[in-house]
Amino acid sequence: MTRLLLAALFVLRLGAEHKDEDLPKVLWRDPGQKTVQDWVCGPGGCDHMPAPPFQFIKEELTGTNPKVLVRDAKDQTWSVKLGNEALPECFASRFATAIGYGAEPTYFVASGKIEGLGKLQRARWIIHKDGTFTHARFELRGQKDFVFLEHHVWAWDDNPFRGTHELAGLKIVMMLLTNWDAKDAHKGDDSNNSIFRAMRDGAPILLYAVSDWGASLGRWGGPQRRDRSDCAGFALDTPHFVEGVRQNEVLFGFAGKHEMDIKKNITVEDVRWLLPYLSGVTPENLRAGLKAAGATDRQTTCWSHSIEQRVGELQAIAAKPRLP
Repeated sequence: MTRLLLAALFVLRLGAEHKDEDLPKVLWRDPGQKTVQDWVCGPGGCDHMPAPPFQFIKEELTGTNPKVLVRDAKDQTWSVKLGNEALPECFASRFATAIGYGAEPTYFVASGKIEGLGKLQRARWIIHKDGTFTHARFELRGQKDFVFLEHHVWAWDDNPFRGTHELAGLKIVMMLLTNWDAKDAHKGDDSNNSIFRAMRDGAPILLYAVSDWGASLGRWGGPQRRDRSDCAGFALDTPHFVEGVRQNEVLFGFAGKHEMDIKKNITVEDVRWLLPYLSGVTPENLRAGLKAAGATDRQTTCWSHSIEQRVGELQAIAAKPRLP
């Protein structure tokens, strides 16, 4: 009887995995018009906002920045990242969603306290002994309708969307926000390109998304130049965001990890496709998203102005007459 039960469970598991492979593969959908509240609450909505007190579960030792898992008063599980990637991730998730791309629910928590803190390794430099912390990104875990598929990753040059405006648009957004950390499936499980089982219009899909935007909103370039969450550096690079057009290919000043996978073969038509969605993002939206991500008033003005300038550079390229 036990063997029959195990065999049945094994068949069910195989069936579930097979179903995942057969699900529609989605990279983008028309986002419609987002409200200021959408920008404040992000892709998870206002109902999922983290609620203290926070109870320690364990420390996560993957990735560059210190992270811990906690449970909140709503019995929600969160991956808490501390450090200078918190602000970029919280803002970029809102920006990507507003343009039509998938993103994990993230929230900025300015300060708080984690109860029942265990022994920490990397996070001991960021979380105080009494459990208090500042400037944290809370990313929701354990959702039934948005499931991270472990070991399911994708590459910029190998995916179901090659040659589409949607993929080119995501690459433009990567450069627009200066996300220079473009690790993909060629780096194995260390990829920043993930696949989620999600629900769309009541039906399951495989959602392809960028799952780590922490390297955004700073300077692009090589290891000695690039940084993150640096508005002065971001503004410095802005006049060089679009450098021109050569034989209908848009030339970008962006540089970073695997930069040619991001900036090559993007056409003027790709820019024209993306612009209606970028143009739907208002200055009020940008300011609301940046403030919700923890930006100061000065940072909010700096970043929003630079992003508007970069969109203006794309508009200038798109406005040029089509070559015969």
